Formats: sequence, structure tokens, C-alpha cells
Amino acid sequence: MLSVTTTPEGGKIEEIHIETLLYMTWERTIDRSTIYSREGIFYLPGPVKYWLNAINNMGYKFLHVDRATIINTENVVSVNEIYKEAFFDKEVSKKSIRCEIVNHRYKAFIEELTIMNPRVILT
Repeated sequence: MLSVTTTPEGGKIEEIHIETLLYMTWERTIDRSTIYSREGIFYLPGPVKYWLNAINNMGYKFLHVDRATIINTENVVSVNEIYKEAFFDKEVSKKSIRCEIVNHRYKAFIEELTIMNPRVILT
């Protein structure tokens, strides 16, 4: 469980399960880490590098997809190899949550992802 807030300024504190996290990104403009999950968008203090180490030390499988973005490999359903985007739904639509993968990390990310989550579909 993570204690998160519903707004960058603090808002309401909620508890969310780490398993529900899709990805997390550092937002320099608000000086917070932003969490994207199926339940919504939440905020945490501290950089994603800190959270990557803390979460992975608890046994989860998160990877960097950009210098300021980490992704929960267990929740990735498919990766679009042309646009280098990870998706978390079986049926991809314009409303689907997507996470961009930076070009220079793409090859290493795919190699690690297919080991950590062999169910992922590459399209």
C-alpha cells in the first residue's frame, strides 16, 4: 500500500495498492511524482528513482522507460513497437491509458519486459 494524495497540493490522502499502479512519472512543474492507476491519478513527494528502488525492494517489477518515468511491468498487456507505447488494456482504443517509452531505452526495456512479463504482446 502507498499513501498518496488526490491533488499535487495535498488534497485528500488515500491508500492505494501498489499492484494497481500502471506507471509513475516525475512532474518537475509541480515537484511531485504522479501516479497513473486504474483508480485515477495520484501524487507523491520524491523522485521516481527513489520510488523505483523502494517498490522493487518490496518484490515488485518496475522498470525505467524514460529518465523520469517508471512502469509496472506486471500490468503491461501490449507494446506498440512502431510508436513505442505500452498499453494496459487488452482492447486498445483512443481512451486507453498509454505510456511512452523513450527511443534510447526501448530495446533494453523490451528485453527485460519480456522476461519479467512473458504474457506481453508486441504489436
